[in-house]
Amino acid sequence: MTREEFLVYMDHFNNKRFDEIVKYFSPNARFQYHTNFTNAPQEVRVRYGPDGFVKHYKELSARIREQLELGLLLSSDDGKNLFVEIYTEFHALEDTVFTAGPMKKGDVFCCTNFILYDLDEDGKFTEVRIAHWRVEDPAKARL
Repeated sequence: MTREEFLVYMDHFNNKRFDEIVKYFSPNARFQYHTNFTNAPQEVRVRYGPDGFVKHYKELSARIREQLELGLLLSSDDGKNLFVEIYTEFHALEDTVFTAGPMKKGDVFCCTNFILYDLDEDGKFTEVRIAHWRVEDPAKARL
């Protein structure tokens, strides 16, 4: 997957075009999310398949507007793996509980994450592993 192709995927994500997003996933795709931002041991949060992904993000987007910005993108020589650095902003649309803690309407949480994608022979995502890297200053939110 090229940078340009990934940017199309991100545009679908940022605009919550779920019918387009799921075209990038294999039927058995698995999505592993970083745990919350504490040092306590926790169970890995996993969503299974395109339906699990869509259900999660529809629920989230009802409460929080999430926007992504692509930084670094690296692809393996064989095209089976993709590594990206993603800057993300979460804007609370209402008072809500969030992975990073409670948010009040209007609050912004910004972070940068690393995401590793495994792709099948058709270029579809089979495994997505999201790792939190750092929290950014919400005063510098730009998306």
